[in-house]
Amino acid sequence: MIFQSLQFRLSALVFAFGLLLIGISILRQYDRDVKSHVQQVRLDAYQEGTRLAGLSQHFFRRRLPQSADLAISYASVQPDLRLGVVVDGKDIIRNATRKQWRGVSLWSCPLGVSPAVIKQSKERPEGVLDEDLENGRLTAIFPFRDVIGEMSQGLVILEYDLSAVFAAAVSHAMHESLVQACLLAGGCLLLWSLLRLMVTERVKLIVEQTKHIGPDEMILKPIDGGDELETISRSIADATIKLQDSEWRFRQIASNMQDVFWVAPPDPKTPVYVNKAYAELFARPVSALMNHHWDWLRTVARRDRSVALRMLRRLRSAAGEAEIEIRVNVSGRTEWLRCRGFSTMRHGEESGKLQVAGIASIITEQKEMEKYLIETAENERRRIGQDLHDDVCQRLAAAQLKSGVLGGILKREGHLQSTLAADVARELAEASELTRGYARGLAPVAVRPQELPDALDDLRKFLERAFSIRCHIECEEVSDVLKTEEAALIYRIVQELATNAAKHGRSTWVDIRLAIAMGCLRLEVSNDGVSFKPVEGARSKGMGLYMLRQRVDALGAVLTFQPREVAEGGTLAICEMPLASR
Repeated sequence: MIFQSLQFRLSALVFAFGLLLIGISILRQYDRDVKSHVQQVRLDAYQEGTRLAGLSQHFFRRRLPQSADLAISYASVQPDLRLGVVVDGKDIIRNATRKQWRGVSLWSCPLGVSPAVIKQSKERPEGVLDEDLENGRLTAIFPFRDVIGEMSQGLVILEYDLSAVFAAAVSHAMHESLVQACLLAGGCLLLWSLLRLMVTERVKLIVEQTKHIGPDEMILKPIDGGDELETISRSIADATIKLQDSEWRFRQIASNMQDVFWVAPPDPKTPVYVNKAYAELFARPVSALMNHHWDWLRTVARRDRSVALRMLRRLRSAAGEAEIEIRVNVSGRTEWLRCRGFSTMRHGEESGKLQVAGIASIITEQKEMEKYLIETAENERRRIGQDLHDDVCQRLAAAQLKSGVLGGILKREGHLQSTLAADVARELAEASELTRGYARGLAPVAVRPQELPDALDDLRKFLERAFSIRCHIECEEVSDVLKTEEAALIYRIVQELATNAAKHGRSTWVDIRLAIAMGCLRLEVSNDGVSFKPVEGARSKGMGLYMLRQRVDALGAVLTFQPREVAEGGTLAICEMPLASR
């Protein structure tokens, strides 16, 4: 981790930048040293060449060869001079810094000078400096008048070796670079120490301070220093204080709620938060929920688990709200819960990760009251149906009989109003039949559950007559498993589903099946009309669907709607009522 730290990166960056500057400085120093030394060699060569040229002309005129040898021997003292010769007009070496080259031809000695340069130097009385930096050589050629050689041009040739110049420049540059590298290393070590003292150690304290950000953590003291890091540290401390204050208020509210409040974070590994009402309502320890997120599902009634899971999956997939009603089995009793859930995406969270929260409230008393109201309303409907059948229908039948008798008498006596009396008798008969239909609709199973098939058959006849559709009914013997109140509720459920299919679904046929399968009373109502599927979790605004849900809940059943997967379309409504307790 040290190689990824800011301390290392800054120090390495400064060191690398310093090495770059040192490299540039070395190249510039080397170039300056080479130019300076070469310039000095040029000056020495020019001075020595002009001096020897003048002396050679004088010594040749005076015929003093020993003096010429002595003059050129002084020139050999120069450390950069590799070879120096004095050549007469016939290109014969008369004097040289090395005795073995005396008396030989100029072109036999190891001088690296070309004939073109020799020719050019003889034509120019001021002399020529020939530089060959690639081979590290500088040649100075200065002419003089050879009086003995028929006044021809003699030459003084001095060849200097520049390799020592380059070596000296490299040595000086390396020495300077070594000194600068030592200074750079010392500066980087000092920077490393300062960064460790001023930044790294203090950042570690800030990191440790951030680790204590939480509702139950101890607030660490901010660092000092009067710089930006102190400002960051104090901001973290202030934010932690505000967080703990907000968490304290939230816990006070949540702990005093009688409803269950829960929060499921986006990360499945993060524990789910619930208030203390969870342990009382679900009769499950909170610790079990922390270890297993789905522990609460053990308490939910089996027939409602799929409803709860579908709601959670919908909230996890898209932000929104949902509401369902489920049953939980607690200490041998069944409690009704209304669960409201909502999901949101936290600020800065990755796309697709939603935080889900919700509230679960007990509505058992409300459900009991609704069931009581349904039973009361059913009893009142039954009473009204019986009154219509026993009173109104009898009165209408008596009035019909009297109208018929009156019509017969008037007809025998030849009165014109005899036809009017017959019309009154016919209309009274129709009203009587209509009233009997209403009576059967209001009290279809007024006696025993054994009469449920007959009531359903009457419903079939009503649907075929009222809506001109085909209706088919299959009903098994269910009198052994039903009570009178349950039979009435089942009839009302069938009546509502079939009537809605005929009236709103615009279907041409309705199929009703009532059977016992796998420990459940299964009711299926299918049709070929417009497909219908209510939004799960949404509260219905229609009175019919609302009353339908109440009757289903009163039976402890589950009602689902499915589109029929056939070409003509339609809807299949399935109501399942468990019979395990029977």
